[in-house]
Amino acid sequence: MNYDQAVSYIHETKKYGSKLGLSNITKLLELLGNPQDNLSFVHVAGTNGKGSVCAYVATTLVEAGYKTGLFISPYIEKFTERIQIDFNNMKEEDLINIVLRVKQCVNLMLINKMNHPTEFEINTAIAMTYFYEQNCNIVVLETGLGGRFDSTNVIKKNEVSIITSLGLDHVSVLGDSIDKIAFEKAGIIKENCPVVVYGRNDLVAIEVIKHIASIRQSKVTISNNKFVNNLIGHEDGYIFDYKHIKGISIGLRGVHQVDNAIAALEALFVLQYKGYVIDDIHILDGFKKTKWPGRLEVLSKKPYIICDGAHNPQAAKALLEYFKMFHQGKNLIFLMGVMRNKEYEKMAAILVKGAKGVICVQVDNERALAKEQLAKTCKKYCHNVLVSDTIKLGMDTAVKMAKEKDIICSFGSLYLIADVKKYVREKLNNAV
Repeated sequence: MNYDQAVSYIHETKKYGSKLGLSNITKLLELLGNPQDNLSFVHVAGTNGKGSVCAYVATTLVEAGYKTGLFISPYIEKFTERIQIDFNNMKEEDLINIVLRVKQCVNLMLINKMNHPTEFEINTAIAMTYFYEQNCNIVVLETGLGGRFDSTNVIKKNEVSIITSLGLDHVSVLGDSIDKIAFEKAGIIKENCPVVVYGRNDLVAIEVIKHIASIRQSKVTISNNKFVNNLIGHEDGYIFDYKHIKGISIGLRGVHQVDNAIAALEALFVLQYKGYVIDDIHILDGFKKTKWPGRLEVLSKKPYIICDGAHNPQAAKALLEYFKMFHQGKNLIFLMGVMRNKEYEKMAAILVKGAKGVICVQVDNERALAKEQLAKTCKKYCHNVLVSDTIKLGMDTAVKMAKEKDIICSFGSLYLIADVKKYVREKLNNAV
């Protein structure tokens, strides 16, 4: 087996769908020796902001000298981005080695008449095995979908749980109300394990989380932007004080990143209390160095191109707020592609009204919405809507449309980002 074959084996398991539940992943990890039982975790669930919060926490832990595993989804350009140690992608030879062992375990499961593990369950098993064998001190673990029955919830204990910003997403699976979604996300709370909650969440959601935490005798900390002082915003980030820490500088764009940052700060305070040696200088350096691809990421300045992973109304509002705050009055040209199970009409209503143009494309995914259907929806809110057969052609159209001070922004799905980045690298000389 080579690297491409290993990745193909993983991706081929998409045909088994996405099934929530822990029986399969429990058995698979048991056959692998239960590596997760020998690891420490920061477990992160939520609708928006999971990746950014993971990045803040993981970067700080690396700065503090801890060998830090990071498990995220989805990847942007290369599969091994999903499984990192100290922000170095998993080595290809390690992936091959572990995939071969996982495949043997899956075959044993099938012989014993068990269901075939899903793609995400296999990814989880690979990650747990890798982090254990590489002797990670701690792992920052992002859930895939939900929390209660997400395969990452196979872990029995963790140092701290974090529940980020909640919104209505994946409603057919997680429920059609914020309290139902909060219940599913709160499933990651373990007995006697502290939980940090994003402070701007709906009060109903916070009460649900508090109730579950009380049953599990777990202390709840709610991040509070009232403790944010001396906030200075600029196009490329923010500087602020939070509680006793002064002059925190972040380079992730959008005011919502301040809220993500303080949720991460509260989790780091919990780790400090538990005995982790994390000094203020580690936090300051970690937050300043934190990067997260595809989240209001500026790819080029001439023409000005931003890519963002916004794929629900809540994230679309955050993106609009950024443009209002730092690019008021500039013409916006959107490249938009979405999954058909997303609230794409609400996203279009929020963002594309008044845009100079919208180019609709179809993402390379079996769940993608047809570009023609997306265009039909966008025409309700923008007079200049075009359809392009490929992302490359769509970017060509956007670049030709853009004048000197216009901004091109791709959004609607994380699956757009790799092709947009590739376009900028190969076609433009002003990539950032």
